[in-house]
Amino acid sequence: MSGLKTLMATMPPVNAFQGINFFMPMNAVRRFFEPHAVERSFPREGEALLSDFLSDRQPTAKSYESLFRYFIEGFMTYRSELGALAYYPGMPSKSGKLLDALEGFSRVAPFIGAWVKSGRPSRVHLTGGRIVDLIEIFRSGLVSGTDPASPEYWGKIGHLDGRIVEASDIALSLWFFYEIVWEKLPIAEKQQVVDWLKQVFDKRVHDNNWHLFVAFVGLMLEKLGRGTGRSLILKHYERFKEFYRGEGWFSDGPGNVFDFYNAWGMHYQLYWFLEVEPEWDTGFIKEAQGQFLASYKYVLGPQGVPIFGRSICCRMAVPAPLVFGHCLHPDRITAGEARRALDSIWQFFIRHGALRDGNVTQGYFGSDPRILDNYSGPASCLWSLRSLIVAFYLPEDSAFWNTKVEALPVEKEDYEIIVKTAGWKIRGKRKGKVIEIENVNSADVPKRALKEYGIFRKMLGFILGRPLRPPNRDAKYRQRIYSSGQPFCGCLQDDKQEGS
Repeated sequence: MSGLKTLMATMPPVNAFQGINFFMPMNAVRRFFEPHAVERSFPREGEALLSDFLSDRQPTAKSYESLFRYFIEGFMTYRSELGALAYYPGMPSKSGKLLDALEGFSRVAPFIGAWVKSGRPSRVHLTGGRIVDLIEIFRSGLVSGTDPASPEYWGKIGHLDGRIVEASDIALSLWFFYEIVWEKLPIAEKQQVVDWLKQVFDKRVHDNNWHLFVAFVGLMLEKLGRGTGRSLILKHYERFKEFYRGEGWFSDGPGNVFDFYNAWGMHYQLYWFLEVEPEWDTGFIKEAQGQFLASYKYVLGPQGVPIFGRSICCRMAVPAPLVFGHCLHPDRITAGEARRALDSIWQFFIRHGALRDGNVTQGYFGSDPRILDNYSGPASCLWSLRSLIVAFYLPEDSAFWNTKVEALPVEKEDYEIIVKTAGWKIRGKRKGKVIEIENVNSADVPKRALKEYGIFRKMLGFILGRPLRPPNRDAKYRQRIYSSGQPFCGCLQDDKQEGS
């Protein structure tokens, strides 16, 4: 026992191991050959860019411009020398330091792309009088990341590889930057980009929304004139459609698994299929999204959402379907309602500490290892930007940015909405603006407590070189009631458990 105490006393604090990739003994050697970040600190004055969201006033278009600059300030703080990677601080994923840093670029790239595509300025002023060129930021990162000879090469794509996910965001970014970056690249650089993306085609994927990633990369390569035929694209796309269960809802793979991935994963991706190729399965996608909005708009309110499921740290992406939905289905959601949804969610979470040091925290409010999936790393939560991506894609003179804000359903009345497909009863209570989802299929299951990230898991994870955060699947999926007023996770408002 004394030997164990001595070992514990000499071990560095667990947060010192964040970002280190020791997986198995060989990784303890290999990690020294990976690109490394230079320790940098987010400028304190950058936090002032969030001030409008911390007030009681309705955020304006100017407020969102400051929010955009906040995230660019964060990216530039952690950006690598050649720009293909960004080393955000935080709890690591199981995938290793390189993929975590790739996410730091790939999840910001479409955010930058949508901003520029809509006609907003490509040169942005940051703190200290700095001016950054967003077009060059994307170009340099893309070229360095796809060059096998570059020290910041994103690496070969393997089976079930997280790079397949990121390839889809890179493909979307190429669509945004088609005229101003892609068309101006030398032939050799175009080929290396294509070669990197094409690696997804012969790889196994998880049997869920991952099929959309491969299909979208294939569609985008067609648009670049580098397609390899539609058979593989359609194979993955049709497999994904098999998960459709009706009323606008998809299961997260075989069976019947429903959560907010429908919003920020599935319908978000389908929206871009239509933007890139307007004739792509138009009838099905528009019908499914219209039905989805009919129930989904009742899930969001000024006090957050009744969160549950996986990838909870992407929570600020929940308004995305309402933002693009008002364009496709104005009869289901108005521009004023969509704008109110975006305002409410970002203001609510920013007030509760969901942004810090130029990044999105790894939890619901503050960072929380009990609910952070092991596939998620320091930049994974930047999928929260997806609601801003679809918002900034809309021009500054669009109705969305200039309309009068309208109240959300929970601000107007009490309601109970039944979604038979998902087995849900969605209840809104005007008093308190609280929204609940009753999971009818778990009505008789006792409340499941979250398991803590205990010392045994931390030590074993250190030895194996990968995080072993508790999966907590029962707590995430099998509670009877999920409430925006009393989130199941307890909503840590500080980082007292972060990395501990």
